[in-house]
Amino acid sequence: MRLPLEALFLHLVRSGFPLSVRDYEDALAALRLGYGTLTRARLQWLCETLWAHSDAERIHLARLFRDLPRPTQEAIRAMTHTPQPEASASPAAVGAGRAKPAGDGQQEPAPAPMVEFAAAAEAGGIGLPQAVIPPELLQPHVLTPRPLVGLRQMVVTWRRFRLARRSGPKVELDIDATIGEKCRCGTLTEPVLVPARRNQARLLVLFDASPSMTPWRGTGAVVADSLGRSQLGHVAIYYFDNDPVDGLFESAGLMRPQSLRDVALEHPGCALLVIGDAGAARGRSDRERIRSTRRFVALAQDAGWWPIAWLNPMPQQRWASGSAARIAAIPGIAMFEFTEDGLVLAVDHLRGKGRH
Repeated sequence: MRLPLEALFLHLVRSGFPLSVRDYEDALAALRLGYGTLTRARLQWLCETLWAHSDAERIHLARLFRDLPRPTQEAIRAMTHTPQPEASASPAAVGAGRAKPAGDGQQEPAPAPMVEFAAAAEAGGIGLPQAVIPPELLQPHVLTPRPLVGLRQMVVTWRRFRLARRSGPKVELDIDATIGEKCRCGTLTEPVLVPARRNQARLLVLFDASPSMTPWRGTGAVVADSLGRSQLGHVAIYYFDNDPVDGLFESAGLMRPQSLRDVALEHPGCALLVIGDAGAARGRSDRERIRSTRRFVALAQDAGWWPIAWLNPMPQQRWASGSAARIAAIPGIAMFEFTEDGLVLAVDHLRGKGRH
């Protein structure tokens, strides 16, 4: 099932309109709020307001709406599931006004979209009109946010980080000790039990929630979800705004601030994973940010957060143009590109198996 205005949006993109998926999402949000509904004029006003940024684009859009054939009463009844009256419209008018034959020696223009109406809203009346163009000209657009690494892959990777130690109640049989007790006493009154091995790995994740990381906020939510399923002995995630030295926050919206000292007292002796662009998204070198990151590494070592791995969502070839390359060279930091392979390398570094 096509989304409202999908075909019209694709036609405009092919006609040269500088539109992005964000522009299409804005139009959908406006339709949900009731803007541009009920009449063709309102829909045209909405499209011109959101998608036309020059007089030429407004003229092109107005011409497109003018050339779109209006649906017949029979087509409207079919789309809105309204009963057909006794005197129905002639079916010969349904295909009127469609594509015109191209003249000799002239290049055929891009096929103009046709109009059809979606199902009527609960409030009644005609549904939202949407343009339809030939299927062979359609291009798929991914409107669902995709994280850098999928949830399942993250969970599997976190479980590589293991530090098995015996703790808790004695529930497992120690065969060697039981046999030794039998040989020593001649009789065995009760078996020798030991605590089960449990994963005691401790991980602290710091995620950069500054504006430069906006494209990867969805990934931050997936990281937080996956950590809850990681089966680590101890795990926590905090957020920071560009510079963790300035303080940490308990939510991605940078609410409920916490000082580094308080977090260090609550989560001592953890391996540390930092997720952020390290200035690579802005493409410039910031000396103060580099100095502040050095101070942060020293504070992390004092808090017992060691080793330190850094995942950067920006491609590695973009690091050299900003502060990221200098931060990656700071002793004590192992920086990796945030991909599936990079996540595995970062976790291996945290468990002491990396080659960085």
